[in-house]
Amino acid sequence: MTAPTRPLLQVEDLRTWIATDSGPVRAVDGVSLTVAAGEAVGLVGESGSGKSMLARTVMGLLPDRAGTSGTVLLDGVDVLTASTRVRQSLLGPKVAMVFQDAGRALNPVVRIGRQITEGMVRHLGISRAEARERAVGLLTEVGVPDPRRRLANYPFQLSGGMRQRIMIAIALACEPDLLIADEPTTALDVTVQRQILDLLDRVRTTRGMGLVLISHDLGLVAGRTDRVAVMYSGRMVEEGPTDAVFDSPRHRYTEALLASTPSLDAPRARRMRVIEGALPDPRRPPAGCRFAPRCAAADAACEVPGADSLRDGVLGHRHACVHPVPPGAGGVAADRDAALMPADETRS
Repeated sequence: MTAPTRPLLQVEDLRTWIATDSGPVRAVDGVSLTVAAGEAVGLVGESGSGKSMLARTVMGLLPDRAGTSGTVLLDGVDVLTASTRVRQSLLGPKVAMVFQDAGRALNPVVRIGRQITEGMVRHLGISRAEARERAVGLLTEVGVPDPRRRLANYPFQLSGGMRQRIMIAIALACEPDLLIADEPTTALDVTVQRQILDLLDRVRTTRGMGLVLISHDLGLVAGRTDRVAVMYSGRMVEEGPTDAVFDSPRHRYTEALLASTPSLDAPRARRMRVIEGALPDPRRPPAGCRFAPRCAAADAACEVPGADSLRDGVLGHRHACVHPVPPGAGGVAADRDAALMPADETRS
C-alpha cells in the first residue's frame, strides 16, 4: 500500500442532522477522519450507519433540511463555511464522488458525452474536442465497449452496470485529488469489479490520489485499503490500519461484522453469525454505547455517557469499547478475495 503523505481531507467532530417533525435525525454524530494523498481509507458499517451521509457532507450535497457543525477541511478549505462558488470550484478537480445509484446520479435527458466532458471543459480549460477524446479514453479504461458510440447515448439506453462505469469515468474526468467511492462496484459482475478496483488502485498510485472506499463488502475493503474506519449509528467505533482492525478487532461491533462475513477458509458446516436487533432510533440514540442493546458483553458501564469515546491504541488502532475484544481474539478475519468470487462460492 502507498505510504500516506500530506492530508487532503481533515474531518473534525463532524455532526450532520436532518430536521424532521419528530426531531432531528443525527445521521453523523461527532466523526473525525483524515485522508492523506495517495492513501486509501475504507468506510464500513451497516446500512443506516452514516457512511453515505458523511460522504455527502464532505461533498456539500445535503438536503435543505440538513444542518452541520464541526470542520471539513478539503486541501485546507473548510467546505462547511465556504461560499457556493468556492465549493463548486472544488467539485471535480479537488474531490469527486462515485455515487451508489448511478441511475439517479446521471442526468436522464443529457447525452453521456456531455456529462463526461462538461467538467473537463470547465475545470481543466481544454477544448470540447480534446475533452471528447479524453472521454473516449476514460470509457475505455473503465471497460465500456465501443466508447465513441456510447458518447451519443442517453443513460436509459445503457444497462445498470454500464451506467455505473460511466459514473466512475465522470468522477475521474477532472483528475481529482480525492475520490469518494460509495459502493463503486454495485451492479457489476465479478470480472468487471476487479477491473474497476484495479483501475482505482492504479489511478491512486500514479496520481497520488486519496481514496475513500465505502462498502458493505468487508473482503473488498480488506484487500484494497491502507486504513479502515467502522461506523455505527452515526458514530465511529473503530479505526486503524486495515490489517490490524481486520486481524484483531477490538470493538464488539467490528468483531460481530467480521463474524457475519462469509469466508472461503471457513468449514462448510460453520453457520455465519447474525447480529440480532437493529440500529437505534437516530432521533433518540442511547446516551452511552449505541451498540450496547445488541451486545452480549454489555453491562451498566456501557450505558454511561461518553462510553463510546474513541480510545487510542497501538500504531493508531483506536476503538470505542468499554469491554474490548482481547488482542488477537477476534478470530474471524474477512477473506481478502471474497469480494471477487462468484456468489455461489461465497455462501459456504
